[in-house]
Amino acid sequence: MLRNISIIPVLIWALSVHAQTRDTVIINESDFLKHLQQFAPKVQNAGLQVAIGEQGILEARSAFEPKLSSSYGSKRYDDKSYYNRFDGGVDINTRTGVKVGAGYAQNSGLFLNPENNLPEAGLVYAGVEVPLGAGLLRDKERTGLAVSKLNYNSAQLENVVQINDYVLFAGEAYWKWYASIEKFKIAQEAQLLAFNRLEFVKSLQAIGEAATIDTLEAFINYQNRQAMFLKNRQYLLQQTAYLQNFTWNPAWQGGQLAPLVDTSYEIVPLSADEANERIVNHPELQQLNIDSVINQTEALLNREFFKPKVNMEFRLQETPQAASSFEYDLNRNHYVGMKASMPLLLRKQRAKNQQYRFKSEMIQNKRTDLLVKLNANLQMSVTNSNQLRQSASLWRTASRNYKTLLDAEISKYNLGESSLFVINNREIKWLDAREKYIDSYSNYRIELLRYYHSLALLPALTL
Repeated sequence: MLRNISIIPVLIWALSVHAQTRDTVIINESDFLKHLQQFAPKVQNAGLQVAIGEQGILEARSAFEPKLSSSYGSKRYDDKSYYNRFDGGVDINTRTGVKVGAGYAQNSGLFLNPENNLPEAGLVYAGVEVPLGAGLLRDKERTGLAVSKLNYNSAQLENVVQINDYVLFAGEAYWKWYASIEKFKIAQEAQLLAFNRLEFVKSLQAIGEAATIDTLEAFINYQNRQAMFLKNRQYLLQQTAYLQNFTWNPAWQGGQLAPLVDTSYEIVPLSADEANERIVNHPELQQLNIDSVINQTEALLNREFFKPKVNMEFRLQETPQAASSFEYDLNRNHYVGMKASMPLLLRKQRAKNQQYRFKSEMIQNKRTDLLVKLNANLQMSVTNSNQLRQSASLWRTASRNYKTLLDAEISKYNLGESSLFVINNREIKWLDAREKYIDSYSNYRIELLRYYHSLALLPALTL
């Protein structure tokens, strides 16, 4: 019966097989996921965020680099020189909160303000400015540097989180694509079987050995297989198009991709203690820990401003000649100044203090919620993967058994002891079992990826 095959579907089958083997790039799951680390723009952007965070530290350190400054002013009116004033030097904001500076000033003019009168050679000065109140323990510059370092650490963790998510999405696309290919092959085979059977029954009817109703039943079955073929082809086209979102290797461009799958693959799950350690050290939880430290750091800076702001400045000043010979007179040539200020109601400080308290509570709530979610996802992946593995094994065995029943029924039909209805029924169950096996197996491999994803291990596995 099965030897009576039309030349048209044979040519279609041959052309489809030739299209699959010509210029075909075969990729397994491991190679597919590994190429993302090197080529995927989203992964590269995640790495650039780390580089941006690193530069943020350098930017924060600029607050402590020496700064050169100078000022010059000259006024002339009615052919008179009112004044010429110059002041230039260097200032350094140290990481202890103390500011040091040194410079040179020279003023001259007939109408110079007496306060600004200086020796003809000018003055050389050097001094310090010390915060005695707010800013003594913490200031914006030191806090900014500490926060930039924490943000850099957070960017590194975010890099892991983004790659972990992206690899999972890519892995899901790979296995859905694999399932669509396998189901399309089944649909091709099913359509060919139905067509051959229809042709065979039509030949029997022509010699009077088959009833018209048998031809109609064979034709209806062929129509159903055509519909199955169209549905699975559409699914294949969709999944192939979606997979293009994750294929960035230039070597794969222009060729047709084909999956390479080891159906005997199994993972060795982590022990309960190892899994718990991975959950506790999950990058998303660590990010929340860093957010908490940043919040505490900024809260401590805000508390500094509950103190009065008192800055004491002391400066030695001498003529260049005296300075070069180290002839300093501390009692005669110096400048001492003090600036003090403090808000009376401290509204800003009190409001920000409450904000930091609320943020701390929010971070703790997020941490509690995330911890429950991560543990639930891990347990769900373990349970689902075990069930899907068992399901795949059952459907694989069932498909073999259904094939045995189908072959036996075909033999009985050839002996006149069965009917097309029974054969079609057996064949439908066989095809359905094969599709369910493909679905169960592809979902099983996706669930394994979700298991690694719940532990944030996908970036390490794809290096």
